[in-house]
Amino acid sequence: MNHEITELKFSVRFSDCDEYSRLKLSRLFQFTEEAALADAERNGYGLWNMMKAGVGCAITRMKLRLNHFAPLLGENLTVTTWAKENYKDKVIYKDYIIRDGQGNIMVEGTSSWLLVDLKTGKALPPSASPYPIPIIKEEALPEKLDILPIGFFPKKVDQVQGKNTDIDINHHVNHCRYVDWVLDALTKEEMKERGVRSIQLNYIHQVPLHEKVDILRFKDSKHHAVFFGMNAEDMKGNPLKARCHFQARVGFGE
Repeated sequence: MNHEITELKFSVRFSDCDEYSRLKLSRLFQFTEEAALADAERNGYGLWNMMKAGVGCAITRMKLRLNHFAPLLGENLTVTTWAKENYKDKVIYKDYIIRDGQGNIMVEGTSSWLLVDLKTGKALPPSASPYPIPIIKEEALPEKLDILPIGFFPKKVDQVQGKNTDIDINHHVNHCRYVDWVLDALTKEEMKERGVRSIQLNYIHQVPLHEKVDILRFKDSKHHAVFFGMNAEDMKGNPLKARCHFQARVGFGE
């Protein structure tokens, strides 16, 4: 059976934009989330079918690379997504391409997903899925998105907390919310003058309701800033043993 790449169309609305009339990156992540759900649904392994079978798909890492600055208010976008690889029967890699109304590629992305037993919370091999996950061997970004190494001179730049409106159907902070947490830790000058050209997020431990997370920023490289979200309660004891909830790497423009 031939499988087609899923397409979903969006328009950038006023409520999607930041103060510079650019699409908020957390909304861009939400567009990809909705496209991934639509792709699963049309290929037979949709959310409700999987949940009834006692399994779910959990995103573990994601990267989006903007070829230009973020889309502007009023732009029409087409988000395409597909599962490109079952890697060693451990994770599924899913890619994304986002085009503007003229068909130009504005954003390319990749992500990794685990198949999870909802009763035990443990990962399962993708081949154990009750509904086969079709693979289309095309790619937008070739990276495998490795774990980010600990940087130098960490500095606490913020503390956040899982609140009622952050929690999704999986009973923990939705992965798109982490984007806002990371960007809130940047300065206004970085957001306006340099501009974010890429963002990678590695999701390590879920953040449940009321959990507090310290945002650490490490010494920047020339074009990147790295952040770790560390369990705030653990950081009061031995920081070297604190749980890391997420890692993020932000790439800037020139």
